[in-house]
Amino acid sequence: MKIVRIVSRLNVGGPAIHVILLTHEFRKRGHESLLVAGPVPGTEGNMEYYATKWNVSPVRVPELVRPLSLKYDWVAFWKIFRLLRRERPDIVHTHTAKAGTLGRAAAILVGTPVILHTFHGSVFDGYFSPAKSRLFLFIERLLARFTDRIISVSKSQSDELINKHKIAQPDKFEIVRLGIDLDAFREVGGDNQCQTEDRENRPVVIGWVGRFTEIKDPLLFVDVAVALKSSSTPVKFVMVGDGHLRQAVEARISESCLQAHFTLSGWQREMAEVYSGIDLMALTSLNEGTPVTMIEAMATGRPCVAFDVGGLPDLMTGTPQRYEGFNVFDNGILVDSRDVPTFVKAVSLLVQDPERRVRMGQMGRAFAFENFSKERLVRDMEALYKKLTFSDRCAVANQASSN
Repeated sequence: MKIVRIVSRLNVGGPAIHVILLTHEFRKRGHESLLVAGPVPGTEGNMEYYATKWNVSPVRVPELVRPLSLKYDWVAFWKIFRLLRRERPDIVHTHTAKAGTLGRAAAILVGTPVILHTFHGSVFDGYFSPAKSRLFLFIERLLARFTDRIISVSKSQSDELINKHKIAQPDKFEIVRLGIDLDAFREVGGDNQCQTEDRENRPVVIGWVGRFTEIKDPLLFVDVAVALKSSSTPVKFVMVGDGHLRQAVEARISESCLQAHFTLSGWQREMAEVYSGIDLMALTSLNEGTPVTMIEAMATGRPCVAFDVGGLPDLMTGTPQRYEGFNVFDNGILVDSRDVPTFVKAVSLLVQDPERRVRMGQMGRAFAFENFSKERLVRDMEALYKKLTFSDRCAVANQASSN
């Protein structure tokens, strides 16, 4: 198979890891696999080093930028169209919103046999104004008519796209969970020293990883820290990442006199080491697809506390115990309402119970390795590609024989 994969940008996060690994692994399996990507803004963490690590050299489209721009969007579309017309791939697979719009439109005009799009998250809630969200919904519904398969990364996300946003009929959708390279996490985590030794003499370390943007709501994490400052158990906080809200985060930490309790480390590459240095993860996002940070934390044996949004319920295992305002699963906690006091209660439950943290971490670790390896991702995606290309060839053969 000849596959062209298109993504808006290789910024820090799940989509970049996903497309880089798929491009590399499909080449290893003997397929022609090409990755097309736009530039990463200077305000975002850049994962192009990860492409270099996996020997992937993306085709650059400098005009494929995130903001809406008639000029740049038209030039990006024209460049993608010419590339597809030259390469004539069997499959065009787009990822993220802007690449999904321009890439699929170009693939339709070129006559690409099989077109797919993956929703890694949803831009319909929490990102744009209601008017823009309605426009994007209209575009997605239109493009879905010409898309052979729409891929979601979780069942919750698929249900939302079908039932709430009505993107397309259920038979258009496939669920293919994320897969990441978990090799580095096999060597760390579990019931290690950070979790078990010297519990009474050291603070509990609570971690947060992500972009410092509104959708990730890092300021709420600082509010949680303020509420936990008076906890009977000493706590410290680590924030990994960067973005345009960093100054606001630093200002709020300073106003709350929490500088001695906080570490802001910026972006880090050796994430297995980062997670092994914390006791539990907190995720404060307004919306998520399947967050890589949560998978990595689980693979390191760290439990997570998060709001019940997007695809997060699909990362939970076991029958939950119901508390006031949140559910406690085998490997983490999901909080119902978006308020600081309830989130603090959920975090405090784990802060004060190290045995529960270790138990949850062990369950999450097993779940992550079983469900989110890159090997499983490639197997699932290759099977889907083969099914769709085979169906397309059969359709062409039937049409030729009928003529």
